Amino acid sequence: MLNRPLIGILALQGDFHAHERALRKLGLKCVFVKTPSQLAEADMLIIPGGESTAISKLARENGLWDAIDRFERPIMGTCAGIILLASKIENPAFEGLGKLNIRVMRNAYGSQYSSFAATGIFNPSNKAIEMVFIRAPRILETGPDVEIVATLDKQPVGARHKNILGLTFHPELSKDIAVYHDFLTLAGLDFS
Repeated sequence: MLNRPLIGILALQGDFHAHERALRKLGLKCVFVKTPSQLAEADMLIIPGGESTAISKLARENGLWDAIDRFERPIMGTCAGIILLASKIENPAFEGLGKLNIRVMRNAYGSQYSSFAATGIFNPSNKAIEMVFIRAPRILETGPDVEIVATLDKQPVGARHKNILGLTFHPELSKDIAVYHDFLTLAGLDFS
């Protein structure tokens, strides 16, 4: 498929620079996406953590929301990103893109002070990896077409449907880049 894709990182709010640093370790080129024309250049998109309401508001204001909705290439959403990708959002109710048939609860683990790191299982490689949770959402329910790809204490913290990958944690804050390898396989890259 693609030899070396151009990875778009939504750069409206949140720590998008941390995703760039992780991808550069893999020798990949990134573009910060702030406009629909920048999104059109990207082969894949990462929607980072941050504040889902703020990201949604800014994306709607500059036409990116509809552009992301029409984007059919691989997308990975982390923390706030999985909220924006979800079909049903609670605490409070919120309208997402509906690209991932899951029901999520925002800030399910508590406030910023309740943030934590733990070791969970990343199922595609069946590997124990560090997972960092910051005001993280919780996956409450998945549709029949959704695969659970990561768990913490047997609870789902990562889900995938076709080329959409959603994670409730922040892989960009871990030294382990297994999650990025899995995301990049959606574009036909093989790092094995």
